[in-house]
Amino acid sequence: MRAWFANLLPRERGILIGGAIAAVLVILWIGVLSPLRTRSESLRDSIAQKQRQLVDLARVGPESTHPDGANSPNTTLVVLIDASAREHGVALKTRRPDGPDGIQVAFANVAFDTLLDWLVAIEKQNAITVESASFTSTKQRGIVNGQLVLRRS
Repeated sequence: MRAWFANLLPRERGILIGGAIAAVLVILWIGVLSPLRTRSESLRDSIAQKQRQLVDLARVGPESTHPDGANSPNTTLVVLIDASAREHGVALKTRRPDGPDGIQVAFANVAFDTLLDWLVAIEKQNAITVESASFTSTKQRGIVNGQLVLRRS
């Protein structure tokens, strides 16, 4: 192949090298840069959606109550959180009371969107707020592990 390339005229070698460079650039664009740009736009949209959900969560006032009286003072926070988590498909690993009006919960392999929906629901229905949160990502996209400290307002 080297002998063939060496036997080409300088003009032919230039055209061949230019074509090879153009082919590499096209392959690079199609195989790497274009998918990265598309994925970046998708992630940007996802972040905007998550920020809107967080704004909605922040707007929810403690004055909202559950229509069937589940926010009554007789219902313990542990029971309330456990029932609500099961209802929304959030599997809690541990539940530990944290004072008279708080609870610490840990969860694993929960879809982040499902978790946010649950947190919004308990805020709206039961006036329970997130005092602190700690999340770790998993190998699966959109799935998180973490811990929350929840307080009844």
